[in-house]
Amino acid sequence: MTNKILKTTLAGVLAVISAASFVPGTAVGNAFAPAAITASAESSYNDFTYDNLSDGTVVITKYNGSSSSVEIPSEINGQKVTKIGNNAFLMKSVITEVKIPDTVAEIGEFAFGNLSALTKIVVPDSVKSIGRGAFVGCSQLKDVTLSKNLTTLGQGVFQRCTSLAKIVIPSGVKSIEGFTFQECSALTSVSLPSSLTYIGKKAFFECDKLTGAAIPDGVKEIDEYAFCNCKSLEMLLLSSALTTIGDSAFSNCESLSELSLPSKLKTIGMNAFANCKNITSLVLPDSVTEVGVMAFTNCHGITSVKLSKNLTAISKGAFISTGITEITIPEGVTSIDSVAFYTCKSLAKVNLPKSLTSVGEKAFGACDSLAKVQYSGTKAQFAAVTVGDDNEALTGAAYTYGSSSSNAYPVVTGVEYDTKNHKFRIKWTPVSGAKYYGIAVYRSGKWKAQVQNIPSTTTTFTSPKLKAGQTYKVAVCAKVNGKWDTSSISKRAVTVTVK
Repeated sequence: MTNKILKTTLAGVLAVISAASFVPGTAVGNAFAPAAITASAESSYNDFTYDNLSDGTVVITKYNGSSSSVEIPSEINGQKVTKIGNNAFLMKSVITEVKIPDTVAEIGEFAFGNLSALTKIVVPDSVKSIGRGAFVGCSQLKDVTLSKNLTTLGQGVFQRCTSLAKIVIPSGVKSIEGFTFQECSALTSVSLPSSLTYIGKKAFFECDKLTGAAIPDGVKEIDEYAFCNCKSLEMLLLSSALTTIGDSAFSNCESLSELSLPSKLKTIGMNAFANCKNITSLVLPDSVTEVGVMAFTNCHGITSVKLSKNLTAISKGAFISTGITEITIPEGVTSIDSVAFYTCKSLAKVNLPKSLTSVGEKAFGACDSLAKVQYSGTKAQFAAVTVGDDNEALTGAAYTYGSSSSNAYPVVTGVEYDTKNHKFRIKWTPVSGAKYYGIAVYRSGKWKAQVQNIPSTTTTFTSPKLKAGQTYKVAVCAKVNGKWDTSSISKRAVTVTVK
């Protein structure tokens, strides 16, 4: 497979950082190569070559026949067949079906690799282990039933099975290793078991028809490129125990519109969500201590961002070309690295902490709308901050000093309508220190609370099904320090008409 790279739209950035560091996809070639075939003291039985194992059972080492339908024997000369050996059926392109007996406990590496006519496989419950690449390149394989006694899906087991549309991973599987479903281009649905604890490198790489993924709560790490280039991925539910999202794990998931990050998350890798252009808002929980280079670059749809209070730096290119309108950099951040907010054309206001010591080259380059900067320290303190070249938008803005006077209430940034189900969804900016958000509706001359328990990590609300044509006056409030802020509620309310 030729190397894959993600497209870039920011040629101007290349003067500051190398193309290699900007491009999320690097060297994503073949996962592995088939194991070498070695000779041994083997015997023949019908169309099969076999060998005796030390436990008195038999391993099938090679299929020599030309039949399209193959039934593997359960025993040979009174000895049970317990293993399908490495490469045993490799590249037997005439085979359309294989029956594996329930005596088999192990399927070796590349055992059925490149059976390009195979359409269905049932792995009996006797099987406890499937070797890497066991079904790699079975391009017509559509129907798979896996053993209930598996605990691991090895590397590249179903890589390039381009007709496989659905898969149910059995309960008991704890690990999906690297490349397992890489380039399964027809895969639309995968059921992950609650037993799962790990998703490996490129496990679902380029499954570009996969529409949803619900990551079980036992998963603490999603490895690099795991869901990269899953361009149809709309629904993503992350594990509540997740601590690490690897490099480019969800890059190019361009259909993803909502992203809720779990409260235990610590590390977001380089390019983790690069080019996820339809994400609209972002809340980094305070557990996050590291956001990788280019983590959210080209996420054009993001208009609001709430940063973790435990960040110490805004990494290189983290928010390039996003739609952010205002950003508050938390106290404790000492550096904003180069091109961090480059070409954020809608960015109008920046709130900077007095902990800041440096702003990198082009950190706010080409931020054409930037007009206001609120710095929490004094003018003299800001004069000591090192500001790199090509930050004219930042240095030319109007400055105010001292504590920020930003609003303690949410500001509605958009309303969307579901005409089929007669619902609406509103979005708002996050409020620092908010514990809950609430929705109020103006009815019969009074404001009445409708919802009061929206978590602080959520900045959207979808209404129940309503009557088309009905008009409502709606406001969003935040609960900060134990009190609901209802100031200016009528002025900041929005009017929605159900469609």
